[in-house]
This record gives sequence, structure tokens and C-alpha cells, in this order.
Amino acid sequence: MAKARKPAAKPESPLIPQVGDKVIPERSDSTWVITHVSSDGKEVSLNLPGTNLERFRVSSDTLKFVDRKPPARTSNPFTNAEPAFDATQALERIRIVQSENLQRLDDDIAILIKYLKSEGASKSVLETLESLSNEQHASWQATIERIDELMNS
Repeated sequence: MAKARKPAAKPESPLIPQVGDKVIPERSDSTWVITHVSSDGKEVSLNLPGTNLERFRVSSDTLKFVDRKPPARTSNPFTNAEPAFDATQALERIRIVQSENLQRLDDDIAILIKYLKSEGASKSVLETLESLSNEQHASWQATIERIDELMNS
């Protein structure tokens, strides 16, 4: 009669160390924290919490894992990795910048015009500064309209 075979036990996959895992190294009773893992995972650097003690290039085979950090979440191709772009909020922020920028420009030009008037500057110089302000307002308006058009298309 043939003997029933026991299914072969799956070999346990070795624990891959991760930064933040708490371990007890060989010949130690203290719990250390992994601060660096080599690219192949065979060596780690350890820190004894609350001290400046460090151990470098410790073989990960000699570690007893006490507390494991949860594995890093892998990205799911069916979910958005980043929050959706909110065009309304972005456009509102652009409008705020526009308003602040034009207010600052208008204030500076008003101060400059007042100064130039007191210094006896010609009327054409003052008109040129006023036209600069008008051009900036028109430029900002055209830019906002173009951005709004691009975001809503």
C-alpha cells in the first residue's frame, strides 16, 4: 500500500526589511530601528531610539523582527493617484493674483505720477504711465479669458 504524501511545506519568504521596522539584532536585548536598507535588502543600518548609537551594515539575516511597518502602498491603476484638478479653484487663485498685482501697479503708478507732477514732468510722460496701467489691465483680462477658455475646453 502506498503511503500518503504530505504536501510540501512552502518555504517562508524571507522578511524584507523596511526603514522604520523595529528589530532585535543578534547578541542584543534592545530594540533597534532600521534607518537604511541596502538595495539588495541584505544589509541594514540600525539606530537605538533615544540615543546616538548607530550600527552599520548589519546582516538582515541576523535580525529578529519585533514590529513591522505596513508595506508601502502600491499604486492602483484604477484609482487616481492625485486629486482631480479643480479648474474653478485654480482660476479663482489666478484672479486673486491678478487683482493684487493690478492694485499694486495702480498704487505705484499713482505715486509715481504724483511725484513726476511735483517735479514738473510733461503731460506726455504722465499719459504714458497711465497707458501702461491700462495696457496691463487689458493684458491681464485677455490672459484670464484665455486661461478660462483653456481650462473649460
